[in-house]
Amino acid sequence: MHKILCIEDCEESKQLVTGALGSMGVNLKWARNLNQAAQFIEDEQFDLILLDVMLPDGDGFKFLPVISNAGHAKNTPVIFLTSKDSLSDKVLGLSLGADDYIVKPFEPLELKARVETRLKKYETLKKQMQILTKGELELNLASQRAFDCSSGEKKDLALTPLEFKILVTLASNEEFVFSREQLLDRIWGNTTYLTDRCVDTHIYSLRKKLGNLSNCIQAIYGEGYRFSPKRNN
Repeated sequence: MHKILCIEDCEESKQLVTGALGSMGVNLKWARNLNQAAQFIEDEQFDLILLDVMLPDGDGFKFLPVISNAGHAKNTPVIFLTSKDSLSDKVLGLSLGADDYIVKPFEPLELKARVETRLKKYETLKKQMQILTKGELELNLASQRAFDCSSGEKKDLALTPLEFKILVTLASNEEFVFSREQLLDRIWGNTTYLTDRCVDTHIYSLRKKLGNLSNCIQAIYGEGYRFSPKRNN
């Protein structure tokens, strides 16, 4: 499910956005002002951000660089959704780096179509970059590096190649329980002299490096291990 942050203080606009995007099955999170939005962006990852310009505590134009400099939000598409309809405002918004600019009042079907387009492009970009995002974890398949994004800045977990392979295997099959034998086969192949204890040792080391995200790898008694990403409510 895609998660969209809507930075908007107008109740009427909230209702229109909810009506327009509700059928898409997206998770909408609302920020009433820029301070609240900054906290949400620091704590969570979003697939798209709808940003008003005139907000109680500031200017959306000036807030756009805050999003761009937020580490894991750097490539998140941003759409201005505002009543400022002059050509100069539109040019300014797009020149600052916004992906789209929609003027209020807007047609719900148009908003839905533009949001769907941006989400598809974002998914394509992530695939091209070979980025796998699971909860507050970001896995770069090309460089074989894993990052903890829970603090708002990406922290390299410095995993070994085996630890990274285990994490990718589990994360790519979310909620599936792998037995130790299955992990041995997936990670080490037909190296039959290895034992189940080898899996446990590497899982222990991996969870230690994951720190406060270690609970995303769950031990299922008598069965094996599964990946269940930590999500913010």
